[in-house]
Amino acid sequence: MNATGQKNKGTEKFSRIRRIILTRVLLAPFVILMIVCSTLVYYFATNLFDRVESELMRVADDHRHLIEQFFSERTEDLQFVAGSNSFQSLRRQEQLSEIFHVLQSTSPAFLDLGVFDKEGNHVAYEGPYRLEGKNYSQAEWFKAVCEKSIYISDVFMGFRNTPHFIIAVKKIDDGDPWYLRATIDTQFFNNLVENIRVGKTGEAYLINKDGVLQTRKRSGGSLMDTDPDFKGYQSDHHRITSFTASDHQGGKCLYATGRLNTTGWFLVVRQDFYDAAAPLIRAVLVAVSLIFIGGAVVVLIAFFLASGLANRLTLADAEKREMGSQLIMAGKLAEVGEMSAGMAHEINNPLQVMTSEITMINDLFEDCRAGDPMDTETLGLMSESVDQIGLQIKRCSNITQGLLKFARKTEPVVRSIVPHELIGEIVAMVEHQAQLEDITIRQEVDPALPEIESDPAQLQQVFLNLLNNAIYAVKDKDDGEIRITSDVDDEFILLAITDNGCGIDPDQLKRIFVPFFTSKPVGKGTGLGLSTCYGIVEGLGGKITVTSEINVGSVFNVQLPISGSSKKISRKLHKGGI
Repeated sequence: MNATGQKNKGTEKFSRIRRIILTRVLLAPFVILMIVCSTLVYYFATNLFDRVESELMRVADDHRHLIEQFFSERTEDLQFVAGSNSFQSLRRQEQLSEIFHVLQSTSPAFLDLGVFDKEGNHVAYEGPYRLEGKNYSQAEWFKAVCEKSIYISDVFMGFRNTPHFIIAVKKIDDGDPWYLRATIDTQFFNNLVENIRVGKTGEAYLINKDGVLQTRKRSGGSLMDTDPDFKGYQSDHHRITSFTASDHQGGKCLYATGRLNTTGWFLVVRQDFYDAAAPLIRAVLVAVSLIFIGGAVVVLIAFFLASGLANRLTLADAEKREMGSQLIMAGKLAEVGEMSAGMAHEINNPLQVMTSEITMINDLFEDCRAGDPMDTETLGLMSESVDQIGLQIKRCSNITQGLLKFARKTEPVVRSIVPHELIGEIVAMVEHQAQLEDITIRQEVDPALPEIESDPAQLQQVFLNLLNNAIYAVKDKDDGEIRITSDVDDEFILLAITDNGCGIDPDQLKRIFVPFFTSKPVGKGTGLGLSTCYGIVEGLGGKITVTSEINVGSVFNVQLPISGSSKKISRKLHKGGI
């Protein structure tokens, strides 16, 4: 792989690690934090809106009490006048006029005052209209006051042909009833009802049981008009009710409503929803803005932290791969050290043969110099010696090349391998050492085994290490034997190296693949061989296991994939198998 490819691969891995950290490590806490913040904002907004509703309800309740008090006081004023004066005295204009001025000084809400006999005749009147002498026996208010003794009418037109409402009381003298009626100044009463300011759009108005306006409506509506939103109102006879609804123009409003006990009228305090919720909206916007800014800061910090951590992990992974490569190389050098003695003996034999042949050639040349002719037999002997020397040189070259090839540091290369041939090459490298120890190596690998996709150099290191360990385990046996067998299992081939050596203690067997652990005496092993073998086989997509029994022997089973994606194995190799 070229430098550009390695750089792109490193960048891709860095981005992947950063993405994993952000999504798996930081995303869940961030989402939980956002849920918590959203929940807090929700309850904060709900609580604040409840306070807005409560404030509107308080204003409506206070205003209702004010209006109820107004009606109660005006009714009591009329009852006091009727109770402290006789019908005959009130019929006198002077007396009625004086009393009316006293009432107006008490409250400017009184517009006029009239006295009626039991037939409904208007017998005395003080006010701006000419109403004296008119008969009201058929008027609705007169019929009502005859039954109730106290009556407050809805707004009506009457003889004066202008919207107004009255308060009437009934009094009985000597068994004959008579009536005192006062008209309430509509303008004064409207001002009393409308005298409420809630935000920029808050208003208050009264409607009767049929939805007819008893006071003006600032948002649009005159006296005696029918309120178009009347059907959407909610009411409770005992308490103020708050709700949110849309008006006939489509605007969303916040309402607080309640009934007047004295008249049965309906008090409505209304405010535009967005005007009422303006403090709430501002508070929520501030809270959301703070959460958003805080979240952005958290994400930004998390991004930089994840980038730094991903960079460190990427560097650590690169260092791990480098250490894995160095560990494999250290294992190779350890094997070379253990093989060196056998290799020295194996190279020494061809050297002795070559020395003997050169001595014989020198003797033949000495005979020639002494005068003996070089006949055909002499030339044949020299030719055979030269051929033997060349053969032994080639033998030494093969031995040294095999050793160098094994010890050389190479990049992982995945290609097709014939298991039978691979095992044969590896056995050839340790066969002489086994012969020196009088150990028999039996190859029982099926030549018909399917090819595998793997790295031959790393497999060579695995099996060479296992064979060297097996030789060490059986070298003190008189009938030492090592068997290499094979089998096929679904998508894998199984190669087993069995020896009849000393075996491995069960306690040591649990740690046999741990780096730097060795069962050999001090100075006889590095503890890197089997751990390196384990990492290589795992990286090649296989598996290595061991069974052993003391004084019976050990079996190392190596499982390797038959076919499949060589790219997949190559990726494992480049990631580092150890």
